Amino acid sequence: MIHHCFGLVIARNSEGKWLAVKETDDRGWWVPGGTMEKGETFQQAAIRETKEEAGVDVELKGVLRVEHTPCGKYYRMRVIFYAEPTEDSPPPKTQPDEESDEARWVSLDELIELKQKPPGWRGKELYNWAKYVEDGGAIYPMSVLAFEDEEV
Repeated sequence: MIHHCFGLVIARNSEGKWLAVKETDDRGWWVPGGTMEKGETFQQAAIRETKEEAGVDVELKGVLRVEHTPCGKYYRMRVIFYAEPTEDSPPPKTQPDEESDEARWVSLDELIELKQKPPGWRGKELYNWAKYVEDGGAIYPMSVLAFEDEEV
């Protein structure tokens, strides 16, 4: 069985804006995140991917959800984290590279505006999770992702 494991980040700054990444190849606006590299934890992958795709350093504050989907010969698992930028984090990147075209902090209203203009959204995750958090949805402690035999 082949495993596909991803760490995704829903990040909010001190102004209440959400981190959106414009994917390459006109795939649209989405969340920072991606596939784990060999030997990485979900947490490490999420932090690394956010830096690569958005240019922003984040601190993971909690877990929004763990998703798993068996799909025939492979198994897909995603951990969706809630994060905030570190105090000394640079602003989102504005120059395109192989990871993404750009990133920016947006309000929910601005995110809806991005959906109306090409390339639109890659997926609805950012809007749905941002609304969930703004509406007081649960953010679970990071300790829900523990190593086997880790002390309770």
